[in-house]
Amino acid sequence: MSTIAKSIASYLNNEKEFDSETINSAILAFLDAFGCIVNAASDRQASKFALPYNYKGDIELHPFGLIEKLKSEHDVARYLGTLVRWHDYNDTFLAKEWAHPSDNFGGLWTSVSRYVAKPKLKDVLIGLVNSYEIQGSLALGTSLNEQGYDHVFYVKLATAAVVSSIMPNASELTISRTINNVLNDGLNLRAYRHEPNVGRRKSWAAGDATSRGMWLAQISSYDDSNYSTVQSQVDWGFENIFLNKKNLSLGRPLEGWVIKNVLYKVSYPAEFHGQSAIEAGVFLHPLFKEKFNEIEQIIIETHEPAMRIISKSGPLDNESARDHCIEYMTSVALLDGNVTTHSYTNSYERISEVENLRKKFKIYENTEYTQDYYDIEKRYIPNKVYFQYKDGTRSKQKEVLCPIGHPTRREEAIPMLKEKFIDNCMVFHSRDFSSELWDKTVSGKFIEQPLENFVEYILNNE
Repeated sequence: MSTIAKSIASYLNNEKEFDSETINSAILAFLDAFGCIVNAASDRQASKFALPYNYKGDIELHPFGLIEKLKSEHDVARYLGTLVRWHDYNDTFLAKEWAHPSDNFGGLWTSVSRYVAKPKLKDVLIGLVNSYEIQGSLALGTSLNEQGYDHVFYVKLATAAVVSSIMPNASELTISRTINNVLNDGLNLRAYRHEPNVGRRKSWAAGDATSRGMWLAQISSYDDSNYSTVQSQVDWGFENIFLNKKNLSLGRPLEGWVIKNVLYKVSYPAEFHGQSAIEAGVFLHPLFKEKFNEIEQIIIETHEPAMRIISKSGPLDNESARDHCIEYMTSVALLDGNVTTHSYTNSYERISEVENLRKKFKIYENTEYTQDYYDIEKRYIPNKVYFQYKDGTRSKQKEVLCPIGHPTRREEAIPMLKEKFIDNCMVFHSRDFSSELWDKTVSGKFIEQPLENFVEYILNNE
């Protein structure tokens, strides 16, 4: 049986030309990640966690200018990787495992900048296509969360593999050795994503993973054992020790499919399993205001992964816990008709109302929703919200099968994705320039230009 190391190494070592649809999808992914990074760079807490411990420079700099002042390439990768994930507003891919493929951005940008001769923006885009494909296909094939482990392992693996493929003297052997070294690292717990241990680690874990992946690619470039049986070896192998003898596998052939099917958080900064519940809540906002005093229960029918990961009844002590609670995010949607990053902060004006409203929620699994969630042809993220009144009657129901960022609603989402990008970039750039940057990049203007031209263009227009 072929190991994932052999399959991925073969995929990366064979030159391929991606079609225009794939490259255009990569441009959208790049711009969305870029906007998330620029926006988070203005958050002092984000910078504190993202920058090296002993960093003494100006943290107010544009992030793509600041990285030129960092001495270590691993610090650059961790900085960008932490920022892209900080507000939980970057892209998502949901399958047996959950993924945020742009978590790989830090390691990819840094490695392309340093290892590719005369790097172009296109090199970054191809790196994104490949890392998305690897991480997403692993997520389709094998669940880590069911075993209690965290999805950033797949970030580390995807970054490591792609970085290994662009390093000098790359070969199938060095890529395979890199992947096997990642397997030798083992898995880490996901306890920090669940009460009572939710904290900021969920915001810096991706930066740590992409930086670590880059380092493993570097060390694996030296002549060493290939560790070729580490995946399936009976006594000490990865599958035996970590997966209870289940296979670590790719859910589909590697070909560039994932980046075209990624999910974007377009409207609301919230964990993606609950995005459609927010949409339903916003739709029901007028009815909620009208009938508030008559409502006994708020009912959500959802899919099993949402029940497992984001349905919470206990105390929510910080922002990281609140944006991963379906009851909290839907409460805000019903109360305000909108959800923003401010909705999760301690200074949110209606937080006591939200906490009281959470007590009215009843969450049920709809088994058809769970089936449609795992169906690779559908990949729905469905939620249905409605009210039960004190007199025993029920309100009209609002069902949302696919939130706005789903690939089946891509054309509908692109104008909103652009607006999100502009809003994110306005921390450092004018609205007009941010719009112009989007339009020029989407048109392909920068693809074949040196990467330094793109950086110079953005830094000259702060």
